[in-house]
Amino acid sequence: MVFLIINILCAYVLLNAQSDEDCIMCHEDSELTTIRNGEKVSLYVDTNLLNKYVHEDVKCAECHKEAAADLDYLHSDGSLKLGLVNCGDCHQDVNDKFYAGIHGQALKEKNKYAPDCKECHGKHDILSQIYPTSRTYKMNIPILCGKCHKEGAPVSRNLNITEHNIIENYTQDIHGKGLFKSGLIVTATCNDCHGNHLILPHTSLKSTISVNNIAKTCMKCHARIEDVHTKIINNTLWEKKPGAIPACSDCHPPHR
Repeated sequence: MVFLIINILCAYVLLNAQSDEDCIMCHEDSELTTIRNGEKVSLYVDTNLLNKYVHEDVKCAECHKEAAADLDYLHSDGSLKLGLVNCGDCHQDVNDKFYAGIHGQALKEKNKYAPDCKECHGKHDILSQIYPTSRTYKMNIPILCGKCHKEGAPVSRNLNITEHNIIENYTQDIHGKGLFKSGLIVTATCNDCHGNHLILPHTSLKSTISVNNIAKTCMKCHARIEDVHTKIINNTLWEKKPGAIPACSDCHPPHR
C-alpha cells in the first residue's frame, strides 16, 4: 500500500512538472551561463546529443526534482537553483556500493578531489559502455581513471597513495600492451581488478585486491591458475613458512 501511494505521488509530481520543452526553451541557448564559486558555468544543453544517450527517455524533472510547476519555476534570476541530481533515486544498488567504497567515502567527507557519478559517466552525455566514445568504454578506462591517478595529478600530490606511476606502468605491462598495442578489449583494465563502484583499499578483507581475494580476481581471466599455483608451491620451497602461500601480486607486482 505504501509503495502504491509513493508511485501515485511520483506520477502526480511528474504530470505537474515542467515539460522538457519548458526547460529546453531556455537551456538550448548556447550562451546561457551562471556564476558558481566565482566562475562562469555554462547551462547549455545540446538537445541533439541528449536524444542519443542512455537517458533519452528520461524527463528533465525526473532527475531535477525541483522543476515542478507548482513552484512557478523560474530560476533564471538565481533565486531558486536546482539541487544536485541524486542518481541513487534510480540506481540504488550502484549508489549503495559507491558510498561503501573509497570514492564515496571521500565524497561524504567533502574531499575536493573525490569523484561523483558525473565525473566518470558524464551529465547529459552519458553513453553505454559498449560505444567507443563512451567514457567507460573498455579502451577508455585507463584514461578515465588516469585523470585522477596519473603522476602529478592533484590526487597523487595531495593524498597518501603508495602506488606511483600507475598509468605509466600499466601502459608498459602485459595488460596495457594487450589493450593499447593489440587492441584486445578482453584484457584487464582498472575496473576489472578494483571493481566499478565498490572500490575498497587492499587492506579491506572485502576488497577484490586483498591478499585473500586477489587469486579469485585474477582467475576471472586466468582460469584454474590457483590450482596450478598451489600445486607448484607445495612441491617447492616457495612457501615462506608452512601453509603461507604467496598471493599472485607477491610475484607479479600490480601495474607492472
